[in-house]
Amino acid sequence: MKKEILKFTAAVVLATGLSLSAFSQSFEGVIEFKKATMIDTTTYIYYVKGNNVKIDEIGAKSHRVEGTFLIDLEAKTMKSLNHERKLYMEQASPASPALKGTCAVKKGTNVKNLQGNKCTEYVVTNTEEGTIITYYLADGKYTFFEKLLRQLNRKEKQSIYFLQIQDVKNMFPMLSVSTDLKGKENGRLEVTKITNKIMDPSMFEVPKGYNKFEK
Repeated sequence: MKKEILKFTAAVVLATGLSLSAFSQSFEGVIEFKKATMIDTTTYIYYVKGNNVKIDEIGAKSHRVEGTFLIDLEAKTMKSLNHERKLYMEQASPASPALKGTCAVKKGTNVKNLQGNKCTEYVVTNTEEGTIITYYLADGKYTFFEKLLRQLNRKEKQSIYFLQIQDVKNMFPMLSVSTDLKGKENGRLEVTKITNKIMDPSMFEVPKGYNKFEK
């Protein structure tokens, strides 16, 4: 009996150690990036802690937070915040966006060091949609990002094409550049700052004084 208890205890300790090791390797902190189109440039800020993600959208003209999403990747829930009116609303994930044609994915040979991460080139081409997107992906600890995109189901090609790449469960695009088939750039996403830090859990809660919006 004593030997069995010792074996069980050792197994629990090993499993706990592996669990903590995996968690410690997951990113926690703040990621700031800019989305540039032919029209304007918008800044986004991701705050990440485990399965909780907060997204702030900074207006191109106002330079202030114009909208916020609070997302629980485990519970698969999402809330949007209206700061001006101090309201929040439960958001359902939209239907998966349609993809025309076929995306051809090719792992490139170029490597860039971006924001302290070694990033590998991946090129996704869709001739029917007339689009080529080149990604530079950091690998290893960004476990939240693929799950986030699948929950948001954004219609942007930058998001849709990223999910056509296999084995992206731990990856994050530090840079992605969209062009037409002739190579003319029409949009890019670029990480401008990454801060590794322990996040306060209260950041992922609806602020006090905000009321629920009822349709």
